[in-house]
Order: sequence, then C-alpha cells, then structure tokens
Amino acid sequence: MASQGDHVDCARLLLYHKAQIDDVTVDYLTPLHVSAHCGNVKTAKLLLDRKCEVNARALNGFTPLHIACKKNRIKVVELLLKYGASIEATTESGLSPLHVASFMGHMNIVIFLIQHGASPDVTTVRGETALHLAARANQTDIIRILLRNGAFVDAKAREQQTPLHIASRLGNVDNVQLLLQHGASAEATTKDLYTPLHIAAKEGHEEVASVLLEHGAPLNNTTKKGFSPLHIASKYGNIRVARLLLQKEADPNVQGKNGLTPLHVATHYNHVNVALLLLENGASPHCTAKNGYTPLHIAAKKNQMDIATTLLEYSAKPDAESRNGFTPLHLASQEGHTDMVSLLLERGGNVNCKAKNGLTPMHLAAQEDRVPVAEILVKHNSETDQQTKAGYTPLHTACHFGQINMIRFLLEQGASVNATTKVHNHSYFSQLHIPTFRRPSYYCQIVSVTKQTNIVCYLFAVPCVLW
Repeated sequence: MASQGDHVDCARLLLYHKAQIDDVTVDYLTPLHVSAHCGNVKTAKLLLDRKCEVNARALNGFTPLHIACKKNRIKVVELLLKYGASIEATTESGLSPLHVASFMGHMNIVIFLIQHGASPDVTTVRGETALHLAARANQTDIIRILLRNGAFVDAKAREQQTPLHIASRLGNVDNVQLLLQHGASAEATTKDLYTPLHIAAKEGHEEVASVLLEHGAPLNNTTKKGFSPLHIASKYGNIRVARLLLQKEADPNVQGKNGLTPLHVATHYNHVNVALLLLENGASPHCTAKNGYTPLHIAAKKNQMDIATTLLEYSAKPDAESRNGFTPLHLASQEGHTDMVSLLLERGGNVNCKAKNGLTPMHLAAQEDRVPVAEILVKHNSETDQQTKAGYTPLHTACHFGQINMIRFLLEQGASVNATTKVHNHSYFSQLHIPTFRRPSYYCQIVSVTKQTNIVCYLFAVPCVLW
C-alpha cells in the first residue's frame, strides 16, 4: 500500500520494522512492481536502495521494467535500468520490455530502450519481433523508429507471417507503404503460401492491394490450396479488390489445386456481383474442375438461381457433363431444387440425359423421393422406364430406397411393374424383389400401393447392385 501511494516515509518505517521487501501478492507482484505500475519513483528508489529484487517476476513473467514500459513510466524505466534491470528479460510468452513498449506505442520508452542496447529483433515464443507487435497495434511511429534502428523488416513469426502480412490484414495503408519503403518483400509467403496481396484480397482492402501491386506483388501466385488473390477476392465477395486485380490483368481463368477457377469459387459462395464481374472480364463459364463440374453444376447443386441465370446468359451449357456424366439437371433433380430444374429445362436442358452409368434425372429424383421434381420432369416428357446400364428403371430405384411416395407417383405415370434388371450374369430382379431383399417390411407397403398381392418375393443370397 505504501508503494502504491508513494508514501516513502511509511515504506521506510515498514522496512525498519523488518517488513519483507520482496513480499508478493497472489499474482507474485512485489512492492517494486506496484511502484513501477503507479510511476512512484521515490518509493521505487527506496526499494532499490534497500536491495530489492530488480528483476522479480510476476505470475505472467512481467518484471517491474515490463510494467513500467506498459504504463509509460519513463522515469521509472530510467531508474530501473540504472539499478541493473535486465533490458532483455522476457515474460512467459517471450515478451521483452521493447515488445511491450512497441505494442503500447510509447515512443519515448522505445527510443530509450534502443539507446540502451535493446535488440529490436528479439522474438516471442510465437516468433514475433517488436516490429510485428507494432504492426499489429497500428503503431506507425513505432514502426518507423524500429526500422530506422535496424529492425529486420521481413522477420517471420511462427506461421511465417511478416510485419507486412499483418499490416495488410489490418488495412493500414501508411504502415504498408512504410514497410515497403524500407524493403519489405511483397512476395513473402506464410506457411500456407499466402502473400500480403492474398491477405488484402481476403480482407477487402482495395487501397492496400493497390499499393502492394505497385511494389511488385505477384498477381497469380497461389496458396497451398491453389488459390490466387483473385480466387480469394471471389471467395469473400470483395468486388472492388477483384475489379482491381482484373484491371491489373489477373487471369480470370486461373485454375487452383482442384481445377477451380475464381468463377467456380464466386458461384459456390453465391457472390452474384463478383461472378458477373468475372464473366464481363473474360471468365469462361465452360471451365471444368477436376471432377468435371462447371460453375453451372455448382449453381445447380446449391440452388443459386441468380448466378445460374447469369451463367446461362453467358452461354453456360445446361447439358455440360461432369467426369461421371452428371449434368446440372442431374444435380438439381437430386437435391430437389424445383425452380432450378425448371430453369435448366427452359434453357434447353435434356430431360432424359444419361450419366455414364445410365442414371437420368428421374432416377435421382426417385432415389431421393423428390416427387415435385419428378412432376416437372414428366411435364417435360421425361421417360419413366429408362434403364441404367445395369437395367434399373426409376421404379427399381424408388423401390431400392423405399421411397413410397415416388413409387406411387411413378405407377400413376404408367411405369412398368414388370421391368427387370440384370444382376450377376443375367439373373433378374423385379421391382418387388428389391424391397424384400433390402427391408422385408417395405413389401407390405408396396403391395398396398400396387394392389398386386399375388406376387411372391424371394430373398436372394447375392448382393443387390443398384448401378
């Protein structure tokens, strides 16, 4: 209490009566810590003259010097260093007094510490220097002082982030320019191969991106996941950054690790304006990912109506096939997206298109019990008895998955109950063999729907292969 209130006489009296000079609180704060916190030079000097521990550590590893730097107590800092305080002492997380003063923006203390030999390149346990912390706290003046005193501008922290990555993430143009003027590399990459431009694109900082590009930031470098800055801007819907990148001639059709283009990404995240911008600047709606998906496949699967309409206006093919032969109509039918199914059919989609295994949109609607989709398909002349390569009709499929509503619908449309499918070299299953093979309880329900109680179903000791 005497240290907190700077009551020197009281402190002297307590010491005369054998008070413990380095007694600690529950947080391991000594009287010297308290004097440093409050800026009480007189009591601090008394304690130091009586040989208190100048480098005593609190529970978090802070010494009195750390605390004086944090609270901007320059007189206490001067006093502590005069009495032998360690200028390189670090906390549990590796913070030096210079780290603390830099983060807090206390210029006078930063200058004083550097003048007394503090290294600007000491790192924390996360690998961060004082320059990293100054950048994180947007301390422009501190960044300038550190750089003028030899701080390594491209120092990398644990995740390989440089101060320029941090400044780019925060969108501080002044700090970005200052770091670049002192030789920071615009091509530096993190552990995941993110450049500062990737970071600016993610955060939507157009002005920062512009400054980075002026200093040679690479336009088409990709991350570990194969994303260019344009991919990143497209993912996060940052249209202004995307426009800037395109103006600087970024490739709108650059393909990432899985063959995804920025247009695929914008479509996936439903950023309509970015997708339109990409199309206006030469992005192809026909580019395919490794699985053969075009952007329209993605829009159809995710029911992105606005983007799908835009893609179709730019000549996207409604019958484009994936590696497995699936068209956007297959995917929309499987997911039950009635509006999307209608749109694709209105734009020329083939209602009876077959995948490589023979599946049609109707098969997939049957599999997932998408009766409203099936109704639309039938209105557009979908065939209800088309067979897969294994001979399965949509009715087989509905029976296989126990989709009673779909079975009823297909029968109402005249689907054949006698169609058979090849299994194991010309053995045959009818529609009513399948449900009893998979789940005998389905049989009663299906007999009720078909009213064909005279059919006898058998259980087979062979696996039921749908397609």
